[in-house]
Amino acid sequence: MKDHITQILARYTVELTYDKVPQDVVEETKVRVLDSIGVAVPAVFGEPVYKTRRILLDLGCNGLLCAEPILYPAVVPLEWACMTSSLMVRYLDFNDTYLSREPLHPSDMIGGLLTLAGGLHRSGKDLITSIALAYEIGCRLCDCGSLRVHGWDHVNYILVAMTLAAGKLMNLDESQLSEALSIAVVSHASMRQARVGELSHWKAYATADAVRHAVFSCILAKHGVTGPDKPFTGEMGFIKQLLSNEFDDRPVRELENIPPPKKVRETIVKHFPVEIHSQTAVEAAQEIRRQVEIREPDDIEKIEIYTFRVGYEIIARDPEKWDPKTKETADHSLPWITATALLEGEVWLHHYEPDRIRDPRVLSLLKRTEVKIDPEIDKLYPEAIPNRVVVRLRDGRVVESRVDYPLGHPRRPMSWKDVESKFRRLVSPYMTKERVETVIQLVKSLENIDDVYELIDALRL
Repeated sequence: MKDHITQILARYTVELTYDKVPQDVVEETKVRVLDSIGVAVPAVFGEPVYKTRRILLDLGCNGLLCAEPILYPAVVPLEWACMTSSLMVRYLDFNDTYLSREPLHPSDMIGGLLTLAGGLHRSGKDLITSIALAYEIGCRLCDCGSLRVHGWDHVNYILVAMTLAAGKLMNLDESQLSEALSIAVVSHASMRQARVGELSHWKAYATADAVRHAVFSCILAKHGVTGPDKPFTGEMGFIKQLLSNEFDDRPVRELENIPPPKKVRETIVKHFPVEIHSQTAVEAAQEIRRQVEIREPDDIEKIEIYTFRVGYEIIARDPEKWDPKTKETADHSLPWITATALLEGEVWLHHYEPDRIRDPRVLSLLKRTEVKIDPEIDKLYPEAIPNRVVVRLRDGRVVESRVDYPLGHPRRPMSWKDVESKFRRLVSPYMTKERVETVIQLVKSLENIDDVYELIDALRL
C-alpha cells in the first residue's frame, strides 16, 4: 500500500498531458532547454565529465535499453546516458535555480530527460510535458520543507521529480510509477556533505547520480519489480528520516486537482557562472566599477559584503571558501567571486582555470574582505537575493552598490534573445555557426519535432 503523497504524484504524472501545459510555460521550457544545452557544451571538457566519458568507453551497449548522451556519440545503457547528460548540464553550475524552503536546480534534470526522450524517440511535445512536470513536482517539494537544514541534499527532491518525469516518458502506468517512486526514494538518499568544505567532483555528480537512479528505478518498475510500502509517510520513510517530519504537504495536495504546471516560470536563469546567491554580488561589483576605476588590488583597502543568512551559510561560512583551490569551491565562494568581479569586471568560465583560481591578486583581496549577515537584507530572502557590496579605497573614497534581483530572476527575466546570446557565447568555440543556428531553431520549434533524436543528432560535437 502506497501513501497519499505517492498516489497524488503518480496520478498527476499520468493525468498531465501537453494540451494542459500553458503556452507561456511551453516557451519558458524551451528557454530552459536552450540554456541547459549551452552550459553543457563547455562542460564536455571538464574533468569529471572527461572521467565519465572514459568510463563510457568501457561500457558499450547492444541491448534495447540504450541511448546516446548529449554531445557525445556513444551508445551506452540508458541510465548511464541520462546520468552523463545531466552531469554535463550540472558541472559548470551555470543552469537555473529555484529558491524556496529548499533551493533547487531543476534544469539538472533536462539533460537526462532530453537523452531519454531521444533514446525512446519521443516527440518534442512529450519532452516539453516531461520537463514541465519535473519542474512542477521538484519545485513544489521545495515549498514543502527544507532538506538542507537536516543535513540532506536537495538532489533528493530531484530524485523524486526525475523518477516521475522519466516514468512519464517511458509510459509507465500509475501503479508502475508508484513502485518506481518507492524504489527510488527509499533506496537512495544523498547527504548534504557533498556541498560543504572543499568541494569535489561529486558536487556535480550528485544530481547526475540521482538521475541515473531515477531511470534505473523506472526500468525496474516497468518490469514488475515492486517497492517498499509508504515510502514518504512510513515510520522509517522519507519525511521522518530526511525531514524530521517537518514537511507541509499542502503544495503536493494541490496537485490532486491536476492544475496546469507553472513552476518553470518561477525559476531563475543564471547570467554568470557562479552560485545563485552570489549573482547579485557580481552585479553590485560591476556597478561599483562603473562608479570608480579599479586597476590593482592595492587600490582597495577593504571589501565589505552584506548578505542574508542562507547565502552566508552556503558560500561564505566555511574556511575553504576563503582559500579556494578547486573550481567547485571557487564558484561557491562569495568573497572570491566578488573580488574577481571587482578586479575583472565579470566572472566567466576562464576565471576557473587553476592559475586564475589561485590568482595572487584575488587571494590578497580575500584577506581584506569581510562578509556579514544584514538583518534587513535577510528578511527579503528568498523572494529576493540581495547583496550589498561596500568598497573602501586607499584614497579614502567609499563606494557601494546593492542589487536585490539578479538578471534572470522572474522580476528581471532574461528574454529568449538574452538566453540565445548566452548560448552563442558558450558554444561558439565548439560548434560551427551553421550547427549553432540549427540547434537554436530546433529548440525554438521543439513542440513541432516528431522525434527528439533529431535534436540529439544535431548536438554531436
